[in-house]
Amino acid sequence: MRTRTILLASLMIMMTMVPLANAGIVAPLEQSKESQEPIISDAPIKTIGDFEQRIDTGSSGRAPCNAVQTDAGTAGDAGNTSTTARSLGTDPNNGPTGVTGCVDANDPEDMYSITTSSGKDVDVELVVPTGADFDLYIVDSSKNPYAYDWSEYNDPLEKVSTGSTNLSGQATTFYVWVNMYSGDGQYTLRVWTNNTVPKPDMTISMVSPPSKAKAGDTVSINYTVENLANNTSANTGAFDVFFILSTDTTYSATDTLLDDVSNEADLAAGASRNTTMSISLPANLTNDSYYWLVWADGYGNITESNTSNNNMWSTTLMVVGEDCADLSGGAQNDGGLGYDAASDTANATNMGNNVTGTYSGCMDGADGDDIFAFDVPAGYFLEVELDAEDQTSDLDLFIHYSNGSEVDRGYTSSYPETATAKLTDYEGVGGTYYVNVTHYSGVSNYTLDVWTNQSIPAPDYVIDSVTSPGSGQAGDSFDVTAVLANDGTVDGSSNVELTTILSVNTGVDWYDHEIGSVYVSGIPIDTNTSVTIPSTIPLDIVEGGYYLYVVADQDDLILERDEDNNQRSKTGQFSIGNAETSCATQNDAGMGGDAANNTGGAYDLGNYAEAEYRGCIDSSDTSDYYTITLSTGQSLNVTLVDPPSGAVGLAIVDANGNGVDSDTGLFSDSEASTFDTSFEGTAGVYTIMVNRSTSFWESGGAGTYRLLIGNPAGYVAPFTCAGHSDAGLGTDAGTGQSDAMVVGANPSLSGQGCLDGQDSMDAYEFNLEDYNNVDVMFMPDPGSSFTSSLYDETGAMVTGWNGTSWTSMDDMAHEGMDGTFTLVIDSAGGEGFYNISISTLPPAPADLSISNLTCGAEMISNEELFYSFEIHNLRGPAIGDFNWTLDLVDENGLIIEEIDSSVMSTYSTYGQLVLERASSTFIDATTSSGTYACKVTMNMDRAIDELELLNNELIGENFTIQNEEELWANDADRDGYNTTDSGDGIVDDCPDKYGESWGDRYGCADLDGDGWSNLNDFSPLDESQWVDEDEDGFGDNSTGYLGDQCPGVAGVENGEGGDGCPPPFVDTDGDGIQDSEDDCSETPTGSTVDDDGCEVDTDGDGIVDSMDDCPSTAADVEVDEKGCEIVDNSGDGGTDGGGNTDGGSDNTGSSDDSKNTDDSAESSTDVVMIGGIGGGVLVIILLTLMIIRKGRSNDGLANDAYTNAAFNDPMMGMAAADPSITPEQLQYEQQLLAHGYTAEQARAYADQHFRPWLNQ
Repeated sequence: MRTRTILLASLMIMMTMVPLANAGIVAPLEQSKESQEPIISDAPIKTIGDFEQRIDTGSSGRAPCNAVQTDAGTAGDAGNTSTTARSLGTDPNNGPTGVTGCVDANDPEDMYSITTSSGKDVDVELVVPTGADFDLYIVDSSKNPYAYDWSEYNDPLEKVSTGSTNLSGQATTFYVWVNMYSGDGQYTLRVWTNNTVPKPDMTISMVSPPSKAKAGDTVSINYTVENLANNTSANTGAFDVFFILSTDTTYSATDTLLDDVSNEADLAAGASRNTTMSISLPANLTNDSYYWLVWADGYGNITESNTSNNNMWSTTLMVVGEDCADLSGGAQNDGGLGYDAASDTANATNMGNNVTGTYSGCMDGADGDDIFAFDVPAGYFLEVELDAEDQTSDLDLFIHYSNGSEVDRGYTSSYPETATAKLTDYEGVGGTYYVNVTHYSGVSNYTLDVWTNQSIPAPDYVIDSVTSPGSGQAGDSFDVTAVLANDGTVDGSSNVELTTILSVNTGVDWYDHEIGSVYVSGIPIDTNTSVTIPSTIPLDIVEGGYYLYVVADQDDLILERDEDNNQRSKTGQFSIGNAETSCATQNDAGMGGDAANNTGGAYDLGNYAEAEYRGCIDSSDTSDYYTITLSTGQSLNVTLVDPPSGAVGLAIVDANGNGVDSDTGLFSDSEASTFDTSFEGTAGVYTIMVNRSTSFWESGGAGTYRLLIGNPAGYVAPFTCAGHSDAGLGTDAGTGQSDAMVVGANPSLSGQGCLDGQDSMDAYEFNLEDYNNVDVMFMPDPGSSFTSSLYDETGAMVTGWNGTSWTSMDDMAHEGMDGTFTLVIDSAGGEGFYNISISTLPPAPADLSISNLTCGAEMISNEELFYSFEIHNLRGPAIGDFNWTLDLVDENGLIIEEIDSSVMSTYSTYGQLVLERASSTFIDATTSSGTYACKVTMNMDRAIDELELLNNELIGENFTIQNEEELWANDADRDGYNTTDSGDGIVDDCPDKYGESWGDRYGCADLDGDGWSNLNDFSPLDESQWVDEDEDGFGDNSTGYLGDQCPGVAGVENGEGGDGCPPPFVDTDGDGIQDSEDDCSETPTGSTVDDDGCEVDTDGDGIVDSMDDCPSTAADVEVDEKGCEIVDNSGDGGTDGGGNTDGGSDNTGSSDDSKNTDDSAESSTDVVMIGGIGGGVLVIILLTLMIIRKGRSNDGLANDAYTNAAFNDPMMGMAAADPSITPEQLQYEQQLLAHGYTAEQARAYADQHFRPWLNQ
């Protein structure tokens, strides 16, 4: 069964319509309307149709479940917890046959466990027996009914599924919970396990309604629906969008579901659609301000992965009917300001100081709030009253203090609404107060009355608690203990009477039974005291259950701040004797029998006289009728007190059966009267009808009722002081300081003690431990001469004791200090009762404090920030966990980012170190340039109770942060050289690549760090050399590695003067050309040579002049080996230059110089061959000249390396195919090859510098 909220207003309306059937009242009083119980569910709303009536709230009438159950086909009852749940196995499938189970009053719930594999969903159906109402839930181990899916209103077939929950497709174990709401019997549970399929997820992401309309208008609303699913197959299919109007943003059955529906087409996964819909408002729509609720698939027809996000409220209101602009005919003039009053305190107009006045204004839904500020002097308080021109509207009223705290509110459903600071913590507190007229429903002009009244200091007595025995018999005497507190603004000075009262119903009235009273002295403000009240149960009381009340100052003899908070009842009822269950013996009104249940047989009470009569009703005697005669001028007032175990109603009719007055007495006693009716003062015979309650809400029960005519005298109990059970300890307290009664450690004691001539002194000893404190109070009866003293463990009097009260809290000599104390009470010759209270108070609150905060320095964003701070506890014990946070704040105090935070556990007290923190972190690179500081906050949620929070926050010294991006804004590659000229004439020559070169170019790659970019660096891997201007292979830095000792002149290794200097002049053949440049170093002496040292061939016939006998042979003339022309004198193609030939062509001839000649074909072949060989040699020579670095003459290893690199380089083809490889990179790779790197290593190393994007 679940608890149901009963709305008092609804009940009162319903009960006024309950027919007084047994009273014989004619048709006008008998007519009533059937009323349904309000539907209030704890379940979250999933669909539009989630507001439905329960099927049945009673039992089904069938037999309960068998004693030995077989839930799910296995002997025994399915459990009702996750540990006792009956397993249905893994991926079960038992539908449609299912398994059976049973629930009833003795076994109202069953639980089953189901385990699923990955990629599976489970659907469950519960077949409910006819007339019963069972609920079905998918829950976790904690049995939260709304954790996953639930079905409560769909009897006789409840359905749930994992499909739209986060259990969908998961390999997990969950539980199916069958819960009996009403009825009982056997159910069927059907389970299907299916493969999980992609599901759409619809949501409304935007709603834009019209701002104003009238009932019956056609309006346009714009909205956006989205499918959040990320699986391409999770389309929605066609679906509907519904529209609902509500005066608030909580969907309920009272909201208006509009008839117009938007029929939406299929929406693909990840897609959205914006729609403008024309909607006709109902013609009978009440003028008010409405939010729009747009709901996709409002009835849950589409299976989705999440059904909780299908709707969205509009953020703005639509005013239907008139608004304030219509009522005012233009601009608003709230409070005479000439404009609409502000809707927030920051902009509220201050209406003045010590104001008493009347203001007018207007409120509609679009307005929402009208806030006015009023200054109230100290010692005064504010009272306000709100009335509306349109009484069907509902405007509410609030008062807030300047710190934002709510002082009071008026938010009933009728006018006037009132609010006041009186009887609040703000009574008499000066300051600025904000009065807020706020909209709930409707549109209306309003009137606001404001009073500033003087606060009169006064005590305010309340009863904090009531304890007593739980039962007794008529005539018994017993003690009632009440804790009296003063919540007023001044100490109490007058004696206060405490009265104990027994009442059949809640509340105290004049006719209830007073059973005891005692007087106590007034007590200081913000203190309390325990009072024992001797009480006696009247002998003639009706036996049964009563509410036991204690009332302070029942006769209102003391002026208090609040006269309506003086009473409290004991928890639970006080039972007296045996409650009646039926009328065993009837003696209605002492007549010796049962009063009739009709006017003709009514028992006559005679002429009017104040008296108390008693009668009895039960299920077989539901009415008692009495008649009474009134004289002219007399009026009748009748009070009917319910039986302790029953309920009755009251009605009065005249002699003709006309109704005079009636009271159903729902949950209370009944009163009826001729006063204020047309029968007032009219003589005649009147019938008093007592009717047993037939209300659904209150059982009629059985027992004796009290019928009071007028105001007869009540029972007054005698006052006694019984026994010497001092302070309720069961014995007499000690007789002095040396033999005090030991109360114990950290006591909680309150009660009444007694002193007389035989017992002139009482003493109580107690001790404090574990940092606890104590509150001690002593209060003698008024007029007594009792005195008191309080001593510490040294025997010295406690200096803070004033004779009536003391607390160790804030007394720094004793606060939180362990020790022993003794309270001694001396009668001083008097006698009577006194009251004491020794209450252990908890340790003083902790007081955590931050200190020694150091944090930050002048820095660049993304740099490391160092910080340290300490936390100490300055006061009472701090035990538990608390949060602390270190934030970076800007110069306006706004938090930029969280630097550090943690949860800290502590057990500390009085000055102990809680935390010493020192660490560092890197600041966010995007932090803007500016002034910053570090702020430490801790325990702001009071996870550890503290005395104050003023020192729970500390801000460090300011420091500046330079934004990293701003710093490098004109230096894209962040190498220190600006991309554009900033005025110094220096511009980065490689703006997109980091570089440190400065000699030849700015900001380019410089591997060896010598200032010269790799591209132009003579030796890019040698930091000591960068230029070789004479290109002799030796760097110009003469002190560097292999430095050129003659940097302006091309030289050789070990040249004359050192490396890089010209070699010594050596000319072996004496031709004037030194050997190092002589291509023909063995020219014969005296030969004429050219610049390369080779002999000259003047006529160009291939024979040098020194061997040419004919040095002036014409060009293109064939010569012999001596350089002379060969002449053919015979005409046969042969020569006659001193040789012999046979003149034939058989190649057998011979010449004088033994020279052989070939035929023309052979000559042609030799020429081709020689030409090809010559061409190949030429290519090799050219390539060699292009590749070989000019260098040291005897560096054979380097020359071989360069030559091999030129002819064997496996990357040359790659370079031709890859345009991203620059000539500079190829040159660099050749240098690496010359230093012994492999081709692959050279390419990889060069790519790091020339093509870095390949590695990013």
